[in-house]
Amino acid sequence: MDITWIGHAAFRVRSGNKTLVMDPFPPELGLRIPPPQAQADLVTQSSSDPLHSALGAVSGEPIALDGPGEYEAAGMHLRGLRTTRRTQEGEPQQWNTVFSAQAEGIVFCHLGNPDRLLTNREVDALGSPHVLMAPVGSDTGLSAADVVEIVRNVEPRIIIPMLYAHSGNKHPLRELGPFLQELGVREPEAQPRLTVTRANLPDDTQVVVLQPTGAML
Repeated sequence: MDITWIGHAAFRVRSGNKTLVMDPFPPELGLRIPPPQAQADLVTQSSSDPLHSALGAVSGEPIALDGPGEYEAAGMHLRGLRTTRRTQEGEPQQWNTVFSAQAEGIVFCHLGNPDRLLTNREVDALGSPHVLMAPVGSDTGLSAADVVEIVRNVEPRIIIPMLYAHSGNKHPLRELGPFLQELGVREPEAQPRLTVTRANLPDDTQVVVLQPTGAML
């Protein structure tokens, strides 16, 4: 399985001849999803926020998932877990959907952009994903300390940071550094993609920093 970080909260996951794109973004972000990476069989959207749900940026005729439930699509088993976001009195309830998926014996989880800690019940529902895509620099979501608490509760083998300030991204986000400092690890060298199998999973939790592949506009 190959995992590529396109930028912001968007990932491309390739398993066999099937491709999943998670949380695609529009060009207004300041980046464009490269055409080869925009082709997808399946798309997940963690919320209705345009920066997490730009289906128009994805090519092909993908199956689109944006809500809670259990799904079988593109050779993957997926589960959507809906969490509430804080809203002001009188405002409509906002949602965030955490998606976990299983393929090739690997379970990976995309947290979306929650703004509160997961409950014990939600942590139990997630199980122990091998790979956790974690929003470490959101301007409207979790603090670095909150993300570290989720990591320690979920206990993934691999953490891939997302939703933090990087080149080309015009959205105001925090830097990666405070999360790594809170976790107590040094920043690893960024790599273009992660190839993960059951055989090469680390024994201890490891942070993998990916280079964003989105093209700057």
